[in-house]
Amino acid sequence: MAIQRTGTVTEHGEMCELTLERKVGADAIAVWPFLSESRELGIWFANYVGEPDSGEVVLSMTAEDGESTSAVEILECTPPEHLIVQTTDDSGSWSLEVELVDGGHEPGSGTLIRFSHHELPLSMLPDVGAGWEWYLDRLVAAIAGEPMPAWDDYYPALRDAYAG
Repeated sequence: MAIQRTGTVTEHGEMCELTLERKVGADAIAVWPFLSESRELGIWFANYVGEPDSGEVVLSMTAEDGESTSAVEILECTPPEHLIVQTTDDSGSWSLEVELVDGGHEPGSGTLIRFSHHELPLSMLPDVGAGWEWYLDRLVAAIAGEPMPAWDDYYPALRDAYAG
């Protein structure tokens, strides 16, 4: 089965906001470390060095070829519900937001993960959209303890889906 585009795009002139959602069986308190703790974050995205309480860390990507780092400014952090960061790397500065919507107090009610990339240049959407689809599916796999999805299943197929 081919990977499908799931993100929604809201255009603002030459910029846009990309929003993707994933549902997982774990509750928000179990999902939060995969966004906030270096070890768990590293399983699917990046490890970090630095002290999050200072408001700044440096990410080292774990899923990409070569060495890639990003400076991260933590703008808002409300565990286990909400995280807003500004990342800066060689490709520029990105505003990213994650919301965890807990499904309730019943066991197995799960969590909705809502990810938003704000102020994304439309010209970058095809590549970035495919990348975030892959990373969020990696997050879901990490939470479930499943194998990581292959990048080749996402790119270039989703690049074309976001280009149109």
